[in-house]
Amino acid sequence: RLQHHPTVAVSCTRIFRRTTITSHFYHYSHSILRSVHMSALREDPNSLSNSLSCKVHSSHLSLSVDFTKKILEGYVEHNAEVKKEGSPLVLDSKALSIGKVTIVHSDNHEEAAQFELGKEHEAFGVSVTINLPTSLKSVGSKFTARIYYATSHSSSALQWLSPSQTAGKVHPYLFSQCQAIHARSMVPCQDTPSNKIKYTADIKVPNPLTALMSATPSSSSSSSSGDAAGHKTFSFVQDVPIPTYLIAIAVGHLTSRPVGPRSLVWSEPEMVEAGAYEFANTEKFIKTGEDLLTPYVWGRYDILLLPPSFPYGGMENPQLTFVTPTLLAGDRSLENVVAHEIAHSWMGNLVTNRYWSEFFLNEGFTVFIERKILGRLQGEGVFDFEAMIGLKHLQDDIDHFGESNPLTALRPNLDGVDPDDAFSSVPYEKGFTLLCYLQSLVGVSEFEAWLKAYVSKFSYQSITAEQMKEFFLTYFEGKVKAEVLSEIDWPQWFDKPGMPYKQLPLSKKLADDSIALAKRWVEEEGKGCSSTDLKSFTSSQVVMFLDQLLVLSENKPLSTATIASIDKAYGFNSSKNSEWRFRWYTLCLKANDASIFPKVVEFLTEQGRMKFVRPLYRELYKNEASKQLAVDTFKAHKDSYHAIASRLVAKDLNI
Repeated sequence: RLQHHPTVAVSCTRIFRRTTITSHFYHYSHSILRSVHMSALREDPNSLSNSLSCKVHSSHLSLSVDFTKKILEGYVEHNAEVKKEGSPLVLDSKALSIGKVTIVHSDNHEEAAQFELGKEHEAFGVSVTINLPTSLKSVGSKFTARIYYATSHSSSALQWLSPSQTAGKVHPYLFSQCQAIHARSMVPCQDTPSNKIKYTADIKVPNPLTALMSATPSSSSSSSSGDAAGHKTFSFVQDVPIPTYLIAIAVGHLTSRPVGPRSLVWSEPEMVEAGAYEFANTEKFIKTGEDLLTPYVWGRYDILLLPPSFPYGGMENPQLTFVTPTLLAGDRSLENVVAHEIAHSWMGNLVTNRYWSEFFLNEGFTVFIERKILGRLQGEGVFDFEAMIGLKHLQDDIDHFGESNPLTALRPNLDGVDPDDAFSSVPYEKGFTLLCYLQSLVGVSEFEAWLKAYVSKFSYQSITAEQMKEFFLTYFEGKVKAEVLSEIDWPQWFDKPGMPYKQLPLSKKLADDSIALAKRWVEEEGKGCSSTDLKSFTSSQVVMFLDQLLVLSENKPLSTATIASIDKAYGFNSSKNSEWRFRWYTLCLKANDASIFPKVVEFLTEQGRMKFVRPLYRELYKNEASKQLAVDTFKAHKDSYHAIASRLVAKDLNI
């Protein structure tokens, strides 16, 4: 990849900086760079598979869901094509039991195929190398490989919930989380965002449960076929190519309610009405996304409201966004997460980062579109206001990693690194800031036109940061002055750790009241403040108020007396808003207010969203008075968290 040729990148940047650039030289230089980039593509360093040499185009899953053994069992068929003479098919796998492999011929006859399991890599799992017969070794040969397998209790993509862990308390529940590199623990596959596939599936589940996937239910699954053993099979089709991290499954006692002409909210019956109310604006978000970008190509946009252990705010699985119940504030104040996941329908799901080291191509672009959607629907000032909240989150994460930590670069080197270990707000907020900067150079309407052209050009592809950069420079060549484009310091943006080296001024109009109120509490101990202060605030303005309290008291924590006065005035201890609770509990912990410990433990054990649980566990752990409480709480409840969250919290607590 070009990013691994710093001499080329830096030399060209210096030429652009120090030379008076003619249009001809400018175009010629970037043509050279583009050629170097396209010839330097390599296999994904976070995958053991070989999609450049032997590529899977489509897959079919035929699986039974066994809640007694807590496994998926069956087979996957991969339809693949040889791209390099003599190449085998190499797949990723992790914590899977591979039974046998066959080559399926056109008459459905199965021919046994030799396969080898590679040496286990702690983060990346085990390669599965399928040796092809001589007749299939030439370039262009197409074949179907069927792999019989079962998952295991160690499959990190899957969380199996007992009935007691669900809202209904009667039936078990299963859901998956495959991003970033966990699909390989659910199905042997080429588990890389650089390769996109279509897929179909037949999923056999026990009655009366329902199976859902990130795909369209086929006509046969509307009634679903049953058997004498009390099982039924649901069938699905995903005919838009997607990376494997977007394959998703959920099985439970599920029902749905319509929230728009192309959207349902799915959940357990006990939560479905609350979800339908909370996400009633879904269609407005989709239409605004279409106005900004291109038509929505996925058909349906449904939402699955999951049990509390889901480790993220949302996951953009195509046609079936997964969301956390921590969004159920009762007033639609946290619906921006749905706007974010809808924005992924273009940024990430249609145009995808080729490598996990360039995750900002998914998330930075998505945050930018999310805030554009919110700005159009709620007022343009919301764009800057949400950006201010995001910058606070970014600063917190960079403080945690360290200003010079290479993982805080927009394009970190993740060779040999589990992408989960690098997860932070950096690709989200630093990527967003880069796009704001580029927009400031060319103008808002012009940049929005570029975004539309960007999606049109790169839909259904997995691309690199260099391709994004080259398309930006080529698109605006002749539209803006050459010196404006030549002054963009791409290596600084892509590769420098820490906060963005350039930050644009943001309008603080919507934040002024929040900032002023926070200052009164910090500087005057709340003199003149009353219970009516927050009556006119939006939910986000309350978040801003709490963020500002944290910022202003960073060097001198608030006294426990001030904490008590704030709670007496505003009642944060009794709040049900998860974003408020998270910040309030953090503020109390920093003030060494031991009376908040039971509330923090309650919050940590009633949900598993990593945005909340990881920072709160860290905050408890670094205080001697609560260090053991953090360890004991986690050890007692670690099995209730998703495997991804459990592993990362354990790492945070040095367990």
